[in-house]
Order: sequence, then structure tokens, then C-alpha cells
Amino acid sequence: MAEILFNETNMRLRIEAESWEAAVGIGGELLVAQGCVEESYIDGMIQNVSQHRVDVVIAEGIAIPHTRYEDGAFRTGISLVTLKTPLSFSGSKEMVKVVLCFSAMNLQDYWHMVSFALDLIEYGVLDQLTEAKTLEEVKSIVALC
Repeated sequence: MAEILFNETNMRLRIEAESWEAAVGIGGELLVAQGCVEESYIDGMIQNVSQHRVDVVIAEGIAIPHTRYEDGAFRTGISLVTLKTPLSFSGSKEMVKVVLCFSAMNLQDYWHMVSFALDLIEYGVLDQLTEAKTLEEVKSIVALC
């Protein structure tokens, strides 16, 4: 998925987060810093995880926190947070180590982001992504998809 571009401003690698809320908050702040969403979008993502965990934790190892664009999105964007220590999201049995927060302005953008996350699973690169320490490593891993 070459269209999904990561850079130094939209990712944090191998972080320690004390909770899933903190991990989503970090990803959300990256979206805010990019000018994709306003602060209220972060609260919307956390509320969405609390209410719809099944839709957010899409497989062992990965969560895709997001909410409706009406909750404060200005444009489509993505952020990547990888965790040193996997976390359970809102009581989920699956442990999450890759957090892809995103904002989408329409259904096409939404499915594009979901498709990207599914490609990471299908190509079996979640563990590699979790171990990545540099932007260059992330780009090489994403290029495999």
C-alpha cells in the first residue's frame, strides 16, 4: 500500500503505554499535530473503542481506533503507534501491539484504511512492524504489503 505514507510526524515506535487509552491518545495527538483532526476526535476514538471493541481490535496484535468524521475530522490521515508491551483494549482477549489510528472523510477513505490494516495482517508483518526502530524500517515493511 504505497499510498499510505509514514513519516517522522505520524508515528511513534516501540513506546511504553500504561493503558490502551494512553496508546490511542498518542495516536490521536499525532493526527491532531498533522492537522487531520481536532482534540475532540481523540475522545471519540476512546469512546468508540469502549463501545465497539470488536470493530477496533480487528485481529490479534492490531487495533484501528477511529470514529466518525463528524466527531472532529478535518481530513483523512493515519498514525502508527507500536507498543513495546502489548495491551488489552477494553477487555479484549487479543493483545494489541500495533495501533493504527485514522481519520476518514468518506466511506472510500474508511475502507482504504481498513484494507491497509488487513494487508498488514495478511502479509504477516505485524511482528516486524512492532520490532521496527526507524522510519526506514517501517517503510521497508509496509512496502512488502
